[in-house]
Parts: sequence; C-alpha cells; structure tokens
Amino acid sequence: MAELLSCDTLAVAADSSAYHCNMMAKNSDRPIGEAQPLQWFPAADHMEGEELAITGMTIPQVSHTYGVLGSKPYWMYGFEMGANDQGVIIGNEAENSRDKDVETVEGILGMDLLRLGLERGATARESLDVIVSLLTQYGQLRNASALYQSHYENSFIIIDPKEIWILETAGRRYVAKWVQSGVANIGNCYTIEKEFDLASPDLEAHARENGWLLPDEAFNFSKAYMKDFAAQTLAIPRWRRVRQLSRNVAKHDLASLKRIFRDHYEDDPVLSPRYGASTGYLPTVCRHALQWDMSQTGSSMIAWYREGIGVVVREAYTQPCCSLYLLSYTGILLPEKMAYAEGQFSEKSLWWLMDRLAKIIGIDYDRFAPGVKERANAIETEIEELAADAEMKAARAEEQEKKQILFALMETCAKKAEKFAIEEYGRIKEELKAAGVQELCGPRADFLKKYAEVTKMEIL
Repeated sequence: MAELLSCDTLAVAADSSAYHCNMMAKNSDRPIGEAQPLQWFPAADHMEGEELAITGMTIPQVSHTYGVLGSKPYWMYGFEMGANDQGVIIGNEAENSRDKDVETVEGILGMDLLRLGLERGATARESLDVIVSLLTQYGQLRNASALYQSHYENSFIIIDPKEIWILETAGRRYVAKWVQSGVANIGNCYTIEKEFDLASPDLEAHARENGWLLPDEAFNFSKAYMKDFAAQTLAIPRWRRVRQLSRNVAKHDLASLKRIFRDHYEDDPVLSPRYGASTGYLPTVCRHALQWDMSQTGSSMIAWYREGIGVVVREAYTQPCCSLYLLSYTGILLPEKMAYAEGQFSEKSLWWLMDRLAKIIGIDYDRFAPGVKERANAIETEIEELAADAEMKAARAEEQEKKQILFALMETCAKKAEKFAIEEYGRIKEELKAAGVQELCGPRADFLKKYAEVTKMEIL
C-alpha cells in the first residue's frame, strides 16, 4: 500500500494579515472517496460519569463541551480541521517518528484529538493542553483509514484571536512553539528544530539515549525524531512550497490563501504538471491521487476572525482547484446539502457533486479545467459580494437575527454551488459524448474506473 501522507496547514499572524487578525488555512488530504462534509455540533452539558464514544474507543466525558464546526471524514468522530464557538481553530498533519513502532496499543485517533481539543479548550493554549493530556494518557496511532491500514502520529496548528501554537508529537511525547509573528506552516515532516517553548520533560534525553544525535550535537527535535522513509521525499518539497508561497505575500487575504491551496506548481518551469494536475504524478498542495490507494485533497478550509461574528470560514469540498470556496460560521446550522455525505456517491450531497465534477475534469484536466476555473472564479466573486453585505448586517444585528442572516446567506451560496457542480458536470459529459467518448478512456481511465467502483459513482 502507498503511504497515506498528505495535508498542508498554514498559520498567518495578525501582522501578516490584510484583515489584521490571525488566520489559518489547510488542505485535508484523505483516501479516495472519503467524503468530508462540514458539520456543526452545538455546545452541551454532560452528566457526571458520562462516557464519550470516539473512534474505536470510549473515554470519560467532561462536564461541558463547546460548540464545534468541523470538516469531518464521514466515518470517524474527529475533524481534519475545525473551529469552536470560543474562537479556537485547529488543523492537523500526519507525522512519522522514530518511535512510531514502539507503541503497542492503539490510542486516540489524531483527528479525534483535534475535535476534543476544540470541544474542551476555550483558548489555543487550553486546547493544546487538552491534546497533550489525552496524548500522554492514551497515546495515538489508531488506524486513520476506512479502506486500509494507516497509522501515524500528528502535529497541529492551534490558533485563537491572540495566539498561534505549533504542537508536534512523537509517540506520547510532544514539543510546542509559540508563533508570535509572520507565517508558519506544517506538513508531513517535523518543523520544530532547536527553538521551542514547551516539551515533554524527557524529550531530549530520550533522543540521546537512543543515539539519534551525536554526543556533542545541540538538540534538534526535527532532526532527531523524524523517521527516515521514502514518503518524506514527497512531503518535504510540498511543505517547502507552502512556505515559499506564503512568504512571497506581505499581507495575506482570502485570495492569497486560495492561490496557495490551489497550487500545482503552475508558475514553475521545471515542476509544472505534466498531462494535467489530476494525473497525480507530482504531489502538489492541491493534491490529486496517482493510484486508488493514495490520498487526494478531500477538503480545503480558510478561517479567520470578524468583529461581531467570530470565526468565519471558507471551505471547498474535494480538490479546491475544481471546486468553490463556500461560507460557514460557528454557531449556525448548515444547509443539509453542505452537511451531508456518506461513504458512497449521493446527489443529495454537495461534497459528492463536487467530487464527481473533479473526476470528470480528470479525464482530461488540461482540456476541461481552465473553463471550469473561470466560471468558478466568477461565482466566488458573486459569493464574496453577497458575503460582504450580509456579514456587515449580521455583525450589527442581535443574535437571533444574525443567525437568520448568515443561514440565508449559506443557503443561497450552497444552491449556487449545487447548480455549478451539476451544470459543469453535464456540460463536460456532453462535450465528451460529442467527441465520441462512450466509456472511460485516456491515461486516467484505470484510476477513474477503480474510483467509480469504490465510490459507486457514475462518472460518464
């Protein structure tokens, strides 16, 4: 099996934001056909002694959980990225340390740790402490795929309106760094080296006991703990690409973050995609699978803060280069088509409609993607114009009216997205038929046939 390594997460501090606030963006890359809709779970109080069923295990529940909005792979408890009603936003990454094979017990799934951090933490630091406490008590490395075995450790970017933290873990150990300015990104490679603010008490001693550093060498977490294996040769260039693009912008906004997380090295004369980005020959920030047992971008989230509203989110389902960034907000029920998706194709799910569009584009990406992108950009412009007006009204409104304004906005934009996904899919399908295409063919035919089989999706 191919290693399930993917995802990229970026934090932007307020001094580098055009909106003068902390921001986070992430592409969540997951196994093919793993639907990942947005879902909202309201705050709740719980009885003493209550148990919580998470992915594959139960743990004690706490007395109160905050309301959480998250991008949730359909089969698990946890989120790939999300926010809570207190203003905390978290994204995670898969990691592999030299200690990965030491743990003999499957602990808490990394995405579950993320959601638990949101449910139980009112600030970024509180959420970090929640994750560390659960990690040290239960461990991690639970299977992260519904299709095959995939076990890994995790790193996290955790932000609130005042602070940004990077938390990286290895087994039950951890290291954390406070980001005070600029931009910082994590990927499927450790990023914290010699400078950090928090760590397991025996972090350095454990590395030295195992001979992971020379006797006179200064402690470097990433160098000491990162496991040597082939997938790192794919992960590190992608992490460097996000780092490069994010540092080329003085003040980030929605447009600049969309550009980064839709990236396929288009402006690079050496690495620009060959035969279209959807071939998956080169792991890019916006990831397309090369084979059925490799990962693809399942969702992309950009989040920041707006006075009078709180966390504002823009999320694109499936590969963002073939999709639309839609609006959502903490504390407000989502339109049904945005929140629903299961393990097989359904026309009732906006995630699946977008995924079907991405797959028919993938028959010949170079031919079909430019037109789809042009029309997507026009619709996103319409959406942001509607959002500018509605968010301004909502920020000044009382709580109940605010919810009504923002829900109506989400519903309008979800309908636009549904219409876009259906019409673009139909247009490409008719164009293929006019060209004499009766069944899946071309260089991606085998992949698309397998994809259609696994997801029960009719692509043509």
